[in-house]
Amino acid sequence: MFLLSSVVILIAAGAQPAGRPGVADSCYHYRPASVSLTGRLIQRRLPGPPNYESIARGDRPQVVDLLILDAPICTIPDYKDSPNTDAFQGQDTIQVRRAESTWRDVRRLTGSRVAVTGTLSEWALGPDRTPVVIDPTEVRPIR
Repeated sequence: MFLLSSVVILIAAGAQPAGRPGVADSCYHYRPASVSLTGRLIQRRLPGPPNYESIARGDRPQVVDLLILDAPICTIPDYKDSPNTDAFQGQDTIQVRRAESTWRDVRRLTGSRVAVTGTLSEWALGPDRTPVVIDPTEVRPIR
């Protein structure tokens, strides 16, 4: 009964219970703050232009790089002349945007555990597939 009443109190107070017992999301600021996140780098083939809805109905396929995080994150919104005004909680997968300086490392390390360093931003319409995306400046393997 104590556990149930604690959850009710948390929800009534606007807090969210942790997704995994004993593990709280780490919260990060959006760019220009640099972050380093760890997880497994994967690629998925998803529908692209023109509608980003269905390859079967004519959208061109696009390969998207995703980082399955070791632990979920949340974001802290920025309000001073920033497009990053939303806070997201429990993000366990984020898109790794394609960058000229890191695309070879991303391709080489797909399927591996990696540390991705870069800046976070909110998704934009179209090619962004997760609410939080990272613009990488470095992608390195974790052994």
